[in-house]
Amino acid sequence: MNLFKLAILSLLLILAAGCSKGEDRAAEKSGPSPALVPQAQDLTPPEPMDGQGRNQVVPVKLSPEDQARAAKAPEGMVFVKGGCFMMGTQGAQTDEQPEHEACLDDFFMDKYETTQARWKKLMGSNPSKFAGDDLPVEQVNYFDIQEFIKKSNGECRLPTEAEWEYAAGGGAKTRYYWGNLMDETYAWFEDNSGGKTHPVGQKPPNQFGLYDMMGNVWEWTEDWYAPIYSKAEKQNPKGPATGENKAVRGGSFDSSAGALRLTNRTWLNPQNRVYSKISTYGGIVNEIYNYIGFRCAKSIESAPSSPAVPARTPASAPQSPSAG
Repeated sequence: MNLFKLAILSLLLILAAGCSKGEDRAAEKSGPSPALVPQAQDLTPPEPMDGQGRNQVVPVKLSPEDQARAAKAPEGMVFVKGGCFMMGTQGAQTDEQPEHEACLDDFFMDKYETTQARWKKLMGSNPSKFAGDDLPVEQVNYFDIQEFIKKSNGECRLPTEAEWEYAAGGGAKTRYYWGNLMDETYAWFEDNSGGKTHPVGQKPPNQFGLYDMMGNVWEWTEDWYAPIYSKAEKQNPKGPATGENKAVRGGSFDSSAGALRLTNRTWLNPQNRVYSKISTYGGIVNEIYNYIGFRCAKSIESAPSSPAVPARTPASAPQSPSAG
């Protein structure tokens, strides 16, 4: 009887040892407990945060001399302190390359996208699909804007592509002027716009005090579009002398988050008033229109001084369709 009990006890010990080894093998396959996995150290300096835990957009600091110049900005415009910055990025689409240095003189730029009220006052008509005096004018082509510029008596021109990107970034070292992640607090785009434009100035401004540089409507620039940047022209670059399409920037209310990145570019024939794209949902092909507006810039004499805005070094960004 004792031998029988001893045999049973030995068998139980063998079975227990086998189960333990099986658990060990299972633990090896599944990996260590998440709490024991060493975490990589984040060496990225933290962005300044506001009281609600969002990245804080800090206005560009101006010298007393520049503050005096800013005070002379035409009505509805803000002073953009010139300087050198890194235009484009190596971390996204081919037409955003090569990353290169561009240097700009001081200039003025419209605080808001051109509204329908302003357009109607000068042009006498309103081509926009979404009607409202405080909404941005849209469905205007490059040649329509040239007529508006002629009637403005020297108070308006389109910004160059370099001016637009520099002004939009405000010295940011991130994908957007507020950080690396999309934040609907700062822009109207496909996830929060409700499929329509919104009154200008409802979202917080960037570091230069410019509103809606990202989203709401795309914005025409003066430059002819080139699929690859030229690094030959560094001071106040103006892009190719001729071309077929004009460069368009900023994304719109129906664009994806990727289309709103600071360095993202798309193009449009100057005769076109909308940018059409084809999308497929549930096997149904839909033609969607991105609506395009603009804002004015104005040249001023540049005072020789050191740049007020630090050069922006782009963060890597995922591939995204140009027009969102």
